[in-house]
Amino acid sequence: MARTSVSNETSGVVCLWVEPWGTDHWMRPGEEFTVATEAEPEQSPFNVVVHDQGITVWVNAGHDAEVFDKNGGLVPCGHQRPAEGGS
Repeated sequence: MARTSVSNETSGVVCLWVEPWGTDHWMRPGEEFTVATEAEPEQSPFNVVVHDQGITVWVNAGHDAEVFDKNGGLVPCGHQRPAEGGS
């Protein structure tokens, strides 16, 4: 199983997008999430892109992916999504 960690070291809420599915997982300051997939690490399963709208982790290996918090809990799509118009 391959994993990559993403942490929010800013003072605001940051969105972690997981592509190609377009799922959004919102991180508060200081939070760290891990994206995991069944691919082997040798398959270069991830690309990470930082952009104006947040952070995108592209899963390249043709496997599903899940997002977990520091305690190993599943982080669903829409987790901590701000109210419309908020951030």
